Amino acid sequence: MPSLKQVLITKLRGKIPDDLLRYIPSRYPIIGSAVLIHLHPALNSFSDLIGNAILEALGNNVKSVWVKKGKTLGIYRKPMFQCIVGECNPIVIHRELNTLFKLDISKLTFSPGNAGERERLVRMIRRDDVILDMFACCGNLSMPIAVNVKPKCIYAIEINPLAYAFLLENIRLNKVSNIVQPSLMDNHYLELEEIATHVLLGFLPSPDKIQTIRGIKAICPEGGVLHYHTIVRNKYEYSSIITNLLRLVNKQGYRVEKVNVQKIKNMAPKVEHIVIRLNIKR
Repeated sequence: MPSLKQVLITKLRGKIPDDLLRYIPSRYPIIGSAVLIHLHPALNSFSDLIGNAILEALGNNVKSVWVKKGKTLGIYRKPMFQCIVGECNPIVIHRELNTLFKLDISKLTFSPGNAGERERLVRMIRRDDVILDMFACCGNLSMPIAVNVKPKCIYAIEINPLAYAFLLENIRLNKVSNIVQPSLMDNHYLELEEIATHVLLGFLPSPDKIQTIRGIKAICPEGGVLHYHTIVRNKYEYSSIITNLLRLVNKQGYRVEKVNVQKIKNMAPKVEHIVIRLNIKR
């Protein structure tokens, strides 16, 4: 079966110069009814043609096509996407792992590439666990846990008022208000200590030192898992990041019992989004 890229090249041949067809995108992540693409600058003047070809190829599954226009910015992780064709309503409802995610794709980051990590967390976490999600956004990582596992409690911390509003809406849509305890706050000032069996530090390029210390201190004395997300560009960075994490854990009076590193997705050539899981206890 031909790939979507091959289908698009066939549709666009004769409409776009042959020497530019190689730049047709290879990845077409879908959030709700919106397709998000990265477009080579050489194809900018053909964006409408490409967008309409995508809508035609994917049929009723999608309603709009959005192009990335720049880097994700700031502590709010605001994406830079622009709608090029279709019904350009940025508010979508994405369905994944029996979970509904309502969000504004033009203002909030939600990565379909993290689907594997969401599924791993659902398999890893148990009903008697307490989770602290320090970068909750609209429930990106923790909402499927609430829906599928129904743990004792999820503390969901978010600094962005817009993301927090969608977090509240998703708690309502998924009927998990008895599980998820949301807080609109800067996690640098978090005072929850020794309460969690899992702490999610899902922020890129990486949580800062204070945030990491807050996450470590939130782990139960009996033990738990710190899920530390970061970006690495070579094997030497792996070693440096892990060494610094181990040192930080030890300074907080915890010891590391196990280290597991897992690749989540490629961000760019030779640039990877990884999660470092540290099993730690007092």
